[in-house]
Amino acid sequence: MSHKNNLIWGFAFAVLIAVMLCPTISAEEPQKINASTTIEELKTLASKGNADAMLELGERLVPEQGTDSGATEALLWLQKAADAGKTQAWYDLGFIYANSAGVKADIPGAIKYWQIGAEKGNVDCQASMGLVYEAGERIPGSVKRDPAEAAKWYKLAAEQNHQEAIFHLARMYMNGEGVKADSMEAVKLFTKGAEAGNPDAQWMLGNCYQEGKGVDKDNVQAYSLWIAAIDGAEDPEQKKGMSEQLDKLRKEMTPEQVAQAEELSKEWIAKRNR
Repeated sequence: MSHKNNLIWGFAFAVLIAVMLCPTISAEEPQKINASTTIEELKTLASKGNADAMLELGERLVPEQGTDSGATEALLWLQKAADAGKTQAWYDLGFIYANSAGVKADIPGAIKYWQIGAEKGNVDCQASMGLVYEAGERIPGSVKRDPAEAAKWYKLAAEQNHQEAIFHLARMYMNGEGVKADSMEAVKLFTKGAEAGNPDAQWMLGNCYQEGKGVDKDNVQAYSLWIAAIDGAEDPEQKKGMSEQLDKLRKEMTPEQVAQAEELSKEWIAKRNR
């Protein structure tokens, strides 16, 4: 389900994630479900109690935002999958209500599902709860803003290597929001995200090097990270602003430093494309 990893970025901030499709069974031994498994096959498996089929079927039936095709059936199978122990189903149920995917928007309902999934250890639900508490009242019908609670959920998701949670937690450490300000911890987390190829983390780590926050000032590293971040940025306006910052930094550097940085940037870009 291509929109699965949107989390609540679609209505709170900006977007995020894509889902691997699952698979088929037999009476004696479970067969793996995959992208070629048909809806009819999934329904047969799900009706026999296969929880993986329930989850996959529910996810495939989730309609696009603003449409109602399949929503009722998707909710039915996702609830069955959740009851059968598939924690990702709690995230999917919340997604449907948060994004008006075939149903009337219900932010409190979405949060309720994410809360359940987060408490059961689902990483997408934990990251979503972090966003919910960080955004607070900026999301109509949501909870009261609570940066400390947001940081708690981001930490749990970050421990499971959720890249957006790592990035947001790093920001909170850098700004001292919800946690005690710790620029070195922020750099550690931004580095983890940058190493994973996250363009936002690469940009912010570049800022840290350019300003000497939590790390020794190093324009070569900053420039190399900014090149990589610009390469990965998708929004044209954002790309333009970042390029202007890069041009300003370039004027402070020697041709040798620029050449060195451009060579280093290839390594950062490769981390995203590996």
